[in-house]
Amino acid sequence: MLGARITESEPGRVVIEIEAGPQHRHGGGVVQGGVITQIADAAMGMSSATLQADGEWNTTIELKINFIRPVISGRIRAVGRVVEMKNTLLFSEADVLDEKGRLVARASSTCMAVPEGQGRE
Repeated sequence: MLGARITESEPGRVVIEIEAGPQHRHGGGVVQGGVITQIADAAMGMSSATLQADGEWNTTIELKINFIRPVISGRIRAVGRVVEMKNTLLFSEADVLDEKGRLVARASSTCMAVPEGQGRE
């Protein structure tokens, strides 16, 4: 729905990009924080997934993000990387950069391992 795409992937690292335009801005004229958070969260979760066993996935249980500067339009990149993986908890970070390579936001997350396609009850 946002137009995000994976542009790089290797074990423990995933890059997701979006071309930000008017559809991503809030009333103040800048890209809405939820859009930036979504690509950061996806990059972090997918970076962990690259190191998980077949049949496992993950779900975010805690996410923190700091916004550094606003973005109006252009390419935004979320670079997600694994920090550490435990048996059931996965820790990752993401830097979100504008098309000039400037830091837009920095995020960190804790994910819980779950069987692929299933939640935990």
